[in-house]
Amino acid sequence: MKSKTKLVLGSALVAGVIGGVALATPTIGAFYNVILSTGTVDQDVHAHAFIALPSQEEDFAAEVNTYGAANFIVQDIKLSPGGTTGWHKHPGVLLLSLAADSGSIDWYDAHCGKVTYNAGDSWTEGTKLHDVVNNSSADAHFLITYIVAKGVDKRTDEPAPRCAAALGLR
Repeated sequence: MKSKTKLVLGSALVAGVIGGVALATPTIGAFYNVILSTGTVDQDVHAHAFIALPSQEEDFAAEVNTYGAANFIVQDIKLSPGGTTGWHKHPGVLLLSLAADSGSIDWYDAHCGKVTYNAGDSWTEGTKLHDVVNNSSADAHFLITYIVAKGVDKRTDEPAPRCAAALGLR
C-alpha cells in the first residue's frame, strides 16, 4: 500500500474515532457518584433460590448465572433536577433502586419509549441503549448493583438515537 493511501486511511480512522467520541452523550448533573464496592468472582456463577410462600398463590424463585469471571460493583449516585445519565449501554446486568429520598426519574429506551420510576421502585437493565433523566424537582438518588464481565468498563457512552431530538433529549 502506498504511503499516501495509508495516510488517507489512517486519517479517516482517526476522524471516525474522534467523531464517535464527540457524538457520545455524557452524564450531566451527577453531583454525587461513589463506587461503594467492587468485587471479583473468578469463576462462573450459578446461584439459584426457591422459596415456597404458603400464604400466597405463587412461590418465589431467583437465579443469577455468569459464564466467565465477573465484577460485582455497587454504586451510589445522585442526579440533580434536569440531570441525565446520557445515552449509554452496559456490558452486563444491573439491579437498580430509587432510594426513599429520591425524586422520580424517566427512563428512555432506544426508541424513546418512556417509563417513569418513583422513590422505592426497582428495575433491571441489560445491554440495550437507554437514558435516564431526572425531570422532577427533587434530586434523584440511585443505588445500583452491576454484574459485568471482569475487567470491562461498566458503561459505554453512546450517541443519542434519532428520536431523542424530537423529545428534547440530549
